[in-house]
Amino acid sequence: MDGLPNVITTQPSTRIYFPRDSAPNRSRKDDGKHVTSFGFGYVNEVGRGGFKREPFSFPVGTVIVRERLWHASGNPDRLVVMIKREKSFNRKANGWEFLTVSGEGTKILNREKDGKCLKCHASAAQNDFVFPMEKR
Repeated sequence: MDGLPNVITTQPSTRIYFPRDSAPNRSRKDDGKHVTSFGFGYVNEVGRGGFKREPFSFPVGTVIVRERLWHASGNPDRLVVMIKREKSFNRKANGWEFLTVSGEGTKILNREKDGKCLKCHASAAQNDFVFPMEKR
């Protein structure tokens, strides 16, 4: 266990599990990096209250996950994950770490503090680098 709720690491694999309770939302983006028609977004209990504040503000330990689904009834091929760490971990992004994980949730494909993820999420800096639903 790595100390982050809902993210379990054992031996050589990582598993992120969030139960579904509704149909996936359609993505409004189709820019080559976020090419998808459907997706579920999840936040752990630690970060849930961050969406209730305006502007958004998330505590350390928040985990936000979005599935990338090609079909509403299919399994995700990728998960994009944001993990809120101490601000000193990534001062440019208020402590956020950005990850791309395999659809099975077993392998980290990409991990970054800046790069393409931060370049895009910087436009949501006033909301703690998280896009409100109407901007997705």
